[in-house]
Amino acid sequence: MTKKLLPTVIWLLLTLTGSAQNYAADSARLEQRFKKIDLILNVLRDFRFDAYAQVEWQRADTAGVSSVQGGNFPAAANNRFLVRRGRFRLTWQHEIVNKHGDSIKVGEFMFQMDATEKGFNSVKDFYGRIIDPWTGWFSIEGGIFRRAFGYEAPIVNATSESPEQARVIQLLIPQESELGATVIIESPRTFKPVYLRVDAAVVNGTGIGSTGAGQSGINTGTYQSAKDFIGRIFIGRTWNINSGLQVSLNASGSVYNGRVLQTTNNVYEVVKNSAGQDVLKNVTAGTADTAGKYHTCYARDYYGGHLQLNLDYKLTGKASATTMLRGEYISGTEPGTSGSSAVPLGTGTGVPTTTVNDTVVTTTGAKILVPVTSNGVDLYIRKFNGIIATFTQSFHNQIGNQTINQDLVFKFDSYNPNTQVTAKGLTKANGYSTTDLSYNTFSFGYTISPLPYFKLMFWYDHIVNESSGLAGWTADYKKDDVFTLRTQFTIDSWWFNKKNLNNDNLITRQY
Repeated sequence: MTKKLLPTVIWLLLTLTGSAQNYAADSARLEQRFKKIDLILNVLRDFRFDAYAQVEWQRADTAGVSSVQGGNFPAAANNRFLVRRGRFRLTWQHEIVNKHGDSIKVGEFMFQMDATEKGFNSVKDFYGRIIDPWTGWFSIEGGIFRRAFGYEAPIVNATSESPEQARVIQLLIPQESELGATVIIESPRTFKPVYLRVDAAVVNGTGIGSTGAGQSGINTGTYQSAKDFIGRIFIGRTWNINSGLQVSLNASGSVYNGRVLQTTNNVYEVVKNSAGQDVLKNVTAGTADTAGKYHTCYARDYYGGHLQLNLDYKLTGKASATTMLRGEYISGTEPGTSGSSAVPLGTGTGVPTTTVNDTVVTTTGAKILVPVTSNGVDLYIRKFNGIIATFTQSFHNQIGNQTINQDLVFKFDSYNPNTQVTAKGLTKANGYSTTDLSYNTFSFGYTISPLPYFKLMFWYDHIVNESSGLAGWTADYKKDDVFTLRTQFTIDSWWFNKKNLNNDNLITRQY
C-alpha cells in the first residue's frame, strides 16, 4: 500500500512546490507593478492644474466712461458683459525629506495663460525656481513672474477681496508679470517663529502684455539697455491667544528702482517760475543723435510699505469669523507722458512712439487730418503718491462637510499723479492736463462662496475726481461710478491632494 501511495505523495509535493514558486513569482511581479504605480502617483502629486473664469456684468453711470474697473466702456454703452479673466495654470512643486526628517520644497515650475472673449491674450506666468535642498531658505527664480512689490501688486486675482487692483497699482505697475530673474530668501514651513521672505529681482521693466501709452501694439520685450530692480522684505507672524482667538500680523517694505529711456528731445518737469507758480518746463538733459540712438535715462523710483492685522475667532457652534484691516502706501517719481501717468513702453522691441493727428494739404488744396506717428513720446516727470486701505469682515459657517464663506469689504484708494501742484494750480496755461488730476475711490462689496468652485461678488465703486483749474474739471465731478456683478468658477486638482494644498490668500495664511 505504501509503495502505491509514494508516487502520489511525490507528485503532490512537486505540484505544491511548483504552485508556490509560481505564486511567489506572481507576487513579485505584482509588487513591482504596485511600486511603478506608486512612483507614477508620487510624480503626479507634484503637479497641480487649476483654472478659473471670472464672468461679470457691469453698469456705469455714463456711456463710454473711462474706467480702471476692467477697462473703458464702449462709446455708446453704459453696461456690458465680459470675461474679465480666464486663467489656466499648471504648477509643479517637488519636495524632499532632508537629513533632519523635515519635508522641504526644492523645486517649483509654473505656466499660466489668460483667455477672454478677445481670445488668448498672453502668458501671465512662466518661470522655474530651484531651492537649496539643505536648508530650504535660498532659491533662484527665472522667467515671467509677478512683481514682488508691496501687497496688492503681486496678489492672486482669484483670491483678491476686490474685483480689480487700485488705480495707483494699475497705472504704475501695469499688468501683473515681469520678465527677469530673482534671488529669494524664504523661510520654509518647518521654520515656526515667523514667516519671512526677501525678494531681489532684476527685470526688463516693460511688463508682459502691456500696452504702452499712446500705442496700439502690445509690448513683448525690452527696448532699452537699462534694467529695473525690485526689492521687497515681507514678514508675518501668528499668535494663538486662546482656543478661540488667533491674531496675525504681516508687513512689508518695497523699493522699485528703474529707468525710462528718453526717446525725444523734450522732457518736462515741475519747476517754479518767476511768479512763484509751479509750471511744467522742458528740462531735457540729453538729445537723440541723427541715427536715432538714445543715451539718457530718467529715474523711475517707487517706495512702498504695507501693514495688515488679522483677527480669527470662534463665534457659536461651527461658525467662525475673520476681521482684517490693511493699509498700503506708495510714493515716488514716475516718468509718464502728457496723456498718461503710466510709463511709456515700447512696442515689441521698438522705442515708444505716439500718434497724433496732423494737418496735411492734399494735391487739390484741401486740408485733412492724418494720423502721424512720431519717433517717440515726450516724458513728463511727476512726483506721485497712492494710498490703499481695506477692511474685510469674513464669516465662515460649516454646514455638514461644507463651509460657506462670506465677506463684507470696504476699500478706499487714492492716487495723486502730481503731488507738486495744488488743485487750482492745475491749468492748461501752466502746461497741465487731466492726466495730473487726482482720484479717490470709495468701494464696498459683498462676496459669498457657498462651494469651493463658485464665488459670487457684488461690488460698487464710487469715484471722485479732484476739482482743478482745467476747463470742464473745475468743480463738477464726473459720473463714472461702476457696479460689478461677478461670478467666478474654479477647478483645482489639489482639492484631491490635501498634502500640497497651500492657501494663496494671505488673509488666512499661517505664518
